[in-house]
Amino acid sequence: MARSGVIGTAGRGWVAVGALVAGLAGCTPPSSDDSTSEPLPPVGQGTNLILASAMVGLPAAMAASELPDPTSKGAELAGKFCAGMCHGIPAPTTHAATDWPVVLRRMWLRMERLDTAFAVPVPTSAERAVLADYYVVNALQVTSGILPAGPGKDLYVATCGKCHGLPDVRQHSPEDWVAVVRRMKGRMEGMLGQTLSQDQMQRIILYLESTSRRS
Repeated sequence: MARSGVIGTAGRGWVAVGALVAGLAGCTPPSSDDSTSEPLPPVGQGTNLILASAMVGLPAAMAASELPDPTSKGAELAGKFCAGMCHGIPAPTTHAATDWPVVLRRMWLRMERLDTAFAVPVPTSAERAVLADYYVVNALQVTSGILPAGPGKDLYVATCGKCHGLPDVRQHSPEDWVAVVRRMKGRMEGMLGQTLSQDQMQRIILYLESTSRRS
């Protein structure tokens, strides 16, 4: 897949990762003292609210084998820490490079606030840096310029810009866009409760197919 045309976005993502990693020490949970054995406190209403908020509007999860570079340390940590009782492994393309540091920070704060009765593993500062690096590198590639003109462009912008930056049309080949649009339609239904008609979906697909051939 072509990765040109997204240097500005990725660069901003790396700046955000740098700021995130610099503040990791404040996010690391305190070490536990194993010398005492106290009964775990009951799960309270606050914990249930955190769990509920974590599960609102989530896209479909990925299998570990479907992740980019699935044998990498980043993919391994995604499977270890991002697939649990709250949700499955999020696809790196769920967010752009500039968004992932904020999303990850929010998730880590939620993990730290969960009741220990859930025994949810919390990543160390070093593991968080690896995860942030992995998700930024494999993030959604958004367009950094003016989209090519063509039938279906306005519908594409209005529909696909609701949840994330507009994908660079060169991110996928013309043959791949059908499957991508169908997958995103499913995420749209799950997250927004909205759907596309067959005609709308076909117009978006035709626009992406034609513009990716010209790029």
